[in-house]
This record gives sequence, structure tokens and C-alpha cells, in this order.
Amino acid sequence: MTKIKDMNRRQRKVLDACHNGWFMGGEYRALIDGHERSFWADSKRILFNDVDEWFSSHEQNHAESPLLVKCVRAA
Repeated sequence: MTKIKDMNRRQRKVLDACHNGWFMGGEYRALIDGHERSFWADSKRILFNDVDEWFSSHEQNHAESPLLVKCVRAA
């Protein structure tokens, strides 16, 4: 993962959404403007990389929209 000081705006937004509380392995759900995707992650790095990849495909139309990432089921 890139150092925080070297992250672009999108990566910082994803980092903030993914690290907004205690991390535990399990199923996570990301939401942005009606778009939803589930992710399985057992580390913060995996969660960040997966959400960043997904969000980058929606960034053009939803860059200013809030991104929410929450654990929905612990492993």
C-alpha cells in the first residue's frame, strides 16, 4: 500500500472509508450513490486494495459522493 503522504485524493477517500473503526476479518459492503459491492477481507490491505479498485471504476461519475464501507459479517 502507498504511504499516506503519497496517496492521491481517491486513495485517501478509500482509506478513510475502510479504516473508520475496528477492523475484523469478514464480509464488508461498500456503497456509493446506489452502487453496492460486497468484499471478503482478512486484512486492511486487502480491503483497501479491493475497494480502491472498485471505486476507481466509479470515480468519474461519483468522485464527490460519500463512500461508505462497513463490516456486515465477521468471519
